[in-house]
Amino acid sequence: MESNLESNLESNLGSNLESNLESNLESNLESNLESNLESNF
Repeated sequence: MESNLESNLESNLGSNLESNLESNLESNLESNLESNLESNF
């Protein structure tokens, strides 16, 4: 049986990965949009 520690670590890792992915995607989209707008004008 999986220990509570292992279970919590897995859960937190998954949660953190998802959160970081979302944050990075949002940041990259904003950055790319700004960059594209600047290069077009």
